[in-house]
Amino acid sequence: MADQSSETTPHDVRQAFGDAVRLFDRWKFDTPAPTLPFRTLNISLSGVCDLVLAYKNEPLPLDVHHELLGLIDNLHMGLKAELMIDPSYAIGARCLDALIQDRRAAVGVARSLSK
Repeated sequence: MADQSSETTPHDVRQAFGDAVRLFDRWKFDTPAPTLPFRTLNISLSGVCDLVLAYKNEPLPLDVHHELLGLIDNLHMGLKAELMIDPSYAIGARCLDALIQDRRAAVGVARSLSK
């Protein structure tokens, strides 16, 4: 993960994180991991998490905080507790990335079982 700078998070990075949360919510279990356009690239949802971590830690907007809390299931109650205590981009990025990694692993297992 990237080292955090003291630079304020640019608006397009904030927007990309909110979009990543919404894309994760719409990601169907049996489809490849989504990407989203950012500046001149398409980046993965995990890439957005890494990007957020490169900037100064700041509070999440309430709508993004609530959306992310809604995505965290009972298997990840520790993450939900962390996000409740510290509703920041850094913790939000950690939570979203953990959900992404778990989804990727589950998709990989499902594919290997279906062969």
